[in-house]
Amino acid sequence: MNTGSTISNGGSRSLFSGRALAKIMIPLLIQQLLAVMVGAIDTMMVSYAGDSAVSGVSLVNSLDNLLIIFFTAMSAGGSVVVAQLLGKKQGGDVNEAAKQLIYISTVLALVLTATVLVLRKPLLNLLFGDAEADVMSSAMSYFLFVSMSFPMLAISGSAGAVFRASGNSLITLIESLIINVINIGGNALFIIVFEMGAAGAGLATLISRTIGATIMLVLIHNKKRSVYVDRLLKYKPDRGIIKRILRIGVPNGIESAMFQFGRLLTQSLISSMGTAVIAANAVALTISNFQYTVGTACSAAMVAVVGRCIGAGEDEQAKKYSRKILLINYIALWSVILFTVVLLRPLISLYDVSEASAALGRELILMHCAIAAMIWPIGFMLPSCFRAAGDVNFTLVVSMLSMWIFRVAGSYVIALEHVSVFGLFAMPGFGLGIHGVWIAMFLDWVCRVSLFLYRYLCGRWLYVKREKLKWGNK
Repeated sequence: MNTGSTISNGGSRSLFSGRALAKIMIPLLIQQLLAVMVGAIDTMMVSYAGDSAVSGVSLVNSLDNLLIIFFTAMSAGGSVVVAQLLGKKQGGDVNEAAKQLIYISTVLALVLTATVLVLRKPLLNLLFGDAEADVMSSAMSYFLFVSMSFPMLAISGSAGAVFRASGNSLITLIESLIINVINIGGNALFIIVFEMGAAGAGLATLISRTIGATIMLVLIHNKKRSVYVDRLLKYKPDRGIIKRILRIGVPNGIESAMFQFGRLLTQSLISSMGTAVIAANAVALTISNFQYTVGTACSAAMVAVVGRCIGAGEDEQAKKYSRKILLINYIALWSVILFTVVLLRPLISLYDVSEASAALGRELILMHCAIAAMIWPIGFMLPSCFRAAGDVNFTLVVSMLSMWIFRVAGSYVIALEHVSVFGLFAMPGFGLGIHGVWIAMFLDWVCRVSLFLYRYLCGRWLYVKREKLKWGNK
C-alpha cells in the first residue's frame, strides 16, 4: 500500500503526496475551464448559421446532455472500481476492469444510438413539437450526427475515467484540448465556409469525438502505462466486474438524470415569468455555473483519491484526503466568488440584456454567492466521496427526495401566488417569483448538506464499503 508519497501517517505511508494530488487536480481544473470557454466559442460560431440553427442546436443539446449522463455515470462506476483495485494492488483485475468498462459503455451507447436513429423524429416531435418548422429541421439534422457520436463519446469517457482513477489526468486534458480544437475548426469549416448550418455543427462534433475515441484507445492499449487494456478485440464478459461497475453507475445515472429532469421542470416554471425574468435567470445561471468549475474537477479527484485509499484499506487516509480536497474546493470557490463579486457589473455587461434584467441578475448572483460560499462544497463534494467508497444508494435517495420536495415542489409553492396540485385543487403560495425558485434551490442544498454531513461524520459511508465491496470474493 505504498503508492505515492512516503510520508508517515499513523504507522502507514501516505498514498498521495501534495505533488501527486496537484498532478491529479490541476489538469482536471484546466480541462473544466477549457470546456466552459470552448462551449462559449462553440455557441458563438453556431450563431453564424442563423437563429433557427442556434435554436435547433440548443434544443438538441438539452436532450443530448441528458443522454450523456448515462455515459458519465457508467464511467463514474468504472472509475471507482479501478481506483479501489489500484489501492488493493490487483494489477490484472485493474486492466480487466478497464476493458469491461469500455465494452459495456460502448455496447450501451450503440443500443442508444440505434434507438435514437429509429425514433429521432417522433422523439423530437414529442419533446419540441411546438417549435417552428425551420428550427425542427435544424434539430433533426444536428441530432442525426450527434447521436452517431455516442459510441465514440462512451469510449473516450470510459478510457478517460480509467486514466483519472490511475492518477493520470494530464492525458484526459490533452485529449480534451485536441478534440475541442478540432471541433472549433470543424465548425469554422462546415458552418462558415460550407454553410451547412446545424448539420455542420453536428458533423464537427462527430468527427472530433471520433478522433478523441481513437486517441484514447491507442493510449490505453500502451502496456507501459500502469493501467492498460491488452488484446482489446478479444473480449469475454466478467459478470463480477460488470456487476460492481453497474452497482455504482446505475444509481449515479438515475440520480443525475432525475436532477437534470428536475432542472427542466423549474425552467418550465421560469419560462412563464416573462422575458426580463428569463433573461436575468439565464445570465445568473451562466455566471453562477462558472463557480462550479473547480468543484467538478475536485469531485473527479475525490473519486480517484478516496477510491484508492478505500481499496488499500486505509480508511483514515480516505478521511484525511477527503477533508483536504474539500478544503481545496472551499478555498478555490471563495476565490472565484470574490472575483465574481468584484467584477459583477462588468461580467453582466457582457450580456445584451435590459437594465431590469441586469439588476435582477445581480440580485440572484449575490444570493447565490452568499449561500454557495458556505455550503455548496459539502452538498456536492461529499457524494463523490461516498461513491468512491461504494455508498451510492444513500446519495441517490437523499438527492432525489430533496430535489423533488424542495427544488421542484418548493419552487412552485414559494414562487407562485396560487399553486394548482395536479388540477385537483389549488393552494396559496408565497408569490416570491424568480427569487422563490432560487430560495427553493438553496433549501435543497441545506437538506443535502445536513444529511450528507451527518453521514460523513458518523462514518457510515465506510461501513457500506466493508459490507458490499468485498473484492476478494467474486
